[in-house]
Amino acid sequence: MVWWLLSSYSITMITFLSTTVSPSSAFHLIGKSWRSRSINTYRRNSNSALFTTSKSKASQKRKTPSLTYADILQMEDGALHPSRFHKGAGDNESIKSPSALSPSAAAEFRACPQSYLFQYLYGIRQPTTLPLARGRLCHSALEQLFDLKPHERTLEHLNNLFRKNWSEERLKDDYKNLFDVDVAVSEESGHSSSTASEFIRDLNKEREWGQEALGLLDNYYELEDPRLVPRTNPIEREMWVQTKLNMDASKGVTGTNSNSSNSNNIDEAKFLIRGIVDRLDFVGIPNTPRSAFVDENINNERSGCIRIVDYKTGKAPDFKYSPETNERIANENMWQLKIYALLLREMIAAGKTKSKGRNLKNVLGTDIRLMRLMYLTNNRGDAQYLDLDLGETEEDRNAILNQVHVDLIEVWQGIQKLVGEGDPLNFEHCDRKFCCCHKIRPKFECGSVHQQQS
Repeated sequence: MVWWLLSSYSITMITFLSTTVSPSSAFHLIGKSWRSRSINTYRRNSNSALFTTSKSKASQKRKTPSLTYADILQMEDGALHPSRFHKGAGDNESIKSPSALSPSAAAEFRACPQSYLFQYLYGIRQPTTLPLARGRLCHSALEQLFDLKPHERTLEHLNNLFRKNWSEERLKDDYKNLFDVDVAVSEESGHSSSTASEFIRDLNKEREWGQEALGLLDNYYELEDPRLVPRTNPIEREMWVQTKLNMDASKGVTGTNSNSSNSNNIDEAKFLIRGIVDRLDFVGIPNTPRSAFVDENINNERSGCIRIVDYKTGKAPDFKYSPETNERIANENMWQLKIYALLLREMIAAGKTKSKGRNLKNVLGTDIRLMRLMYLTNNRGDAQYLDLDLGETEEDRNAILNQVHVDLIEVWQGIQKLVGEGDPLNFEHCDRKFCCCHKIRPKFECGSVHQQQS
């Protein structure tokens, strides 16, 4: 397996020793250095409070829903019992079974079953954070950028799309309290006085957040000039992909026993999995060491392949470890895109080619071969790609995606087993310091959910 690390000044090839991935597949890591531009050059074009120097402050009382993540954190330790989140009562009490699986939910269950229990089965979802809000708004701006004609896809227009979206979203429920600060307010009544809390919007903090977001979009523009992206691309944006996967991976589209009768058998056990793909591109077939020795006429019979692209506003992983560890990190980061590739293969095989952009039907028979994680920042402040080639042959690609199918079956079976047992104690927690399970778990009665003994 071969990685390519590409910067403006050097190219380095690193060979990974691995037997778990087809030898014909390859990862490529590509970065492009950049020099940041001052945010002040963009402020003059915006009427949003986010990028003006106005000193006015918007204040409002925080509204509290019935029971949110924030409410739970404010509770006393031991105040909650799992039965509050279960269906039924008494002998009929049970944990609600999920109706479907998403790539993020599957990844969370693999990393921390207890976090999956809290977030996806109990509905204790973490609130919108500043990084999450930044990611959503950047994704939206990048999607809308390709509504413009190529010559209109300037950095100024990209930044203004972000500003416009934020001006429309900033006071909605998901975002309106992100920049609130708690201040003490003196309340006087007659001869007595008391102190209450009021939430004031911190515009300086909001402005700083906006500058960081525009810096990420600036990074994107240095990495990929959208004016040069061919008119046919992206062929799809923000596309829902979903299908029911067979509980026997050998009968899936990438399996050894795959056939039309198996895939359409309604009596076979299946489970629903779905997600959203940021972007699909139609690109040329990459040059590989093996293809260099193939007759040109054979190569020219196929004009291109599909590349799945996912934007990442978090930092790119740092590949500074052993080859084996670096490849494990890369595969973990690529797992979600491999799921998308599997779902697309299954959808097309089942004749489900309706899509948001109505272009999926135009590339039927085209290999879904390339994956690209487009990180808008890394430890050096640069944007970079992480690319994966699933392999030249269908056999190579099937081997990788069939393993993903097997992985998803194991996740689904694991969830169903724990749900069937009906005991929250069986959903073990992880040791990741950042995981929300460590904040939520103490709020449950001692002994009602899993707690590793120290």
